Amino acid sequence: MLELGIISDEVGDDLERSCDLIRDWGMSLVELRTLWGKNILELSDAELGRARDIVRDHGLAVSAIASPVFKSPLSGEAKVVDADFALEGSERFEEQLALLDRSLALCDFFDTRMVRVFTFWREPWHGDLALSIANKLQQAAERALAAGRLLVVENEGVCSVGTGWQLGALDTVLRSVAEEQLDAIALLWDPGNALAAGEANPFPDGYAALDPGRVAHVHLKDALVDEHGTATFVPLGMGAVDYGGQLRQLVRDGYGGALVLEPHYRPEGMALEEATRLAVEAARSLIDETLADPGTTGSGA
Repeated sequence: MLELGIISDEVGDDLERSCDLIRDWGMSLVELRTLWGKNILELSDAELGRARDIVRDHGLAVSAIASPVFKSPLSGEAKVVDADFALEGSERFEEQLALLDRSLALCDFFDTRMVRVFTFWREPWHGDLALSIANKLQQAAERALAAGRLLVVENEGVCSVGTGWQLGALDTVLRSVAEEQLDAIALLWDPGNALAAGEANPFPDGYAALDPGRVAHVHLKDALVDEHGTATFVPLGMGAVDYGGQLRQLVRDGYGGALVLEPHYRPEGMALEEATRLAVEAARSLIDETLADPGTTGSGA
């Protein structure tokens, strides 16, 4: 069954209010990234305790810690990048590993298995780059394996791996480099990110580059992209990603993870909560349609 969740700060900055709405909208999963204006890795012990109490009191489960780990320069040298949710002042790899250790500890605290990680700031793609990234991810996976947790590597346009084919290419190298750690590292597929990163057809083409058995987590967002390559985010089914086909293929492939909304839907003049409600309703409708008829092919958006 495809279970729908959402990143809490896509609903709002106040976790308690967000969890109220998440329950009202019929969801049982929440993903944690930014709470009360702070990245989750920056929260005090008291704030973390309050967050855990709120999640528990609302009967929600945490799908993953949406960390900013490896939203950083591969070289370790400071680089100015226009990106959201990154933490400044932790450019060196050793500092990123410290952030990873904190993220893994938060998995224990919030009783979740997964930590989301990235692939360093974008550089021109080539085979040696994939190998360099895979070597660093292998070191991270060693820590996750020791902690009994799972790293999920997300495709993101500001990072070196933005598209499905790049994620698949990296995973091919990673399966060789980190063969002994593969139980602790898998893929987070975000078709909307792939579209925004320039992949014309995240489904079927981008997804076809992935080993379905390696996809452990999925983020959902949809967008329209103009002639300049600028993405405008819209509710699922209203953009350029063939989510009908994508969801049906996930069902056929036996995907058993969560579907976590990260809609980025911000129409001018509309309150965030209302915009997110509309995005949730669109996603729910599309998922229900998929489950009702998983055997047919998608029609495109």
